[in-house]
Amino acid sequence: MPEKKTLGIAERLEFGSRIARRLRRAGIIPAVVYGRGGSELTITVNEKEFMDSIGYSTSTGIINLKMGRKSPVTAIVKDVQWDIITDKPVHIDFLRVSADQIVSVPVHIRLENIPVGVTMGGVLEHALHEIIIKVRAKDIPASVTIDVGHLEIGDSVHLSDIVLADTLTLDMDSDLVVASVVAPSVAKVEVEEEELLEGEEAAELEGEEESEKESEDTPTSEDK
Repeated sequence: MPEKKTLGIAERLEFGSRIARRLRRAGIIPAVVYGRGGSELTITVNEKEFMDSIGYSTSTGIINLKMGRKSPVTAIVKDVQWDIITDKPVHIDFLRVSADQIVSVPVHIRLENIPVGVTMGGVLEHALHEIIIKVRAKDIPASVTIDVGHLEIGDSVHLSDIVLADTLTLDMDSDLVVASVVAPSVAKVEVEEEELLEGEEAAELEGEEESEKESEDTPTSEDK
């Protein structure tokens, strides 16, 4: 079971996309806490503290969200939005939970062992990096390990092939491919296509950010 962590939070009093951009530039992440019968809280989190404590592994189990002298709010990371260019968090959703509450959460998939097909010249493709499971909040694992050592060229592992612990229940399509071993020529074509798409997406986002910056720098009636 992952160790329970504590993360400092602050109440967010100002709103709007312009304010959110200024917060992010200052190293502060807008966030929200909801669920379990409580009212929705709009908060901020220090980016460095979040990355040092949580980082990219959001399967951290229960977190204590501490605001000043108030009693901590027990929650889990439900969703993180990442900037596709800077790879920094831009917004976080926290879900209030109790230790025995059943939740549906993403958990990192870790591949174990070198496939037989790779030793024969094949290429391992890790297609699915997270698995959605239902589990008691206190039992959320840091990751799910899958042995791919038996895979030969042309073989694949599907979610339906995974044997989960008794405390975990799959909460997504079991036909999805987790990993496969392909011939080198197939892998090369897929990588080139993926790099082309990423280049197009990055160019689009850069254009949008430049447009937003120009809009922000142009005085409006609210600024006068």
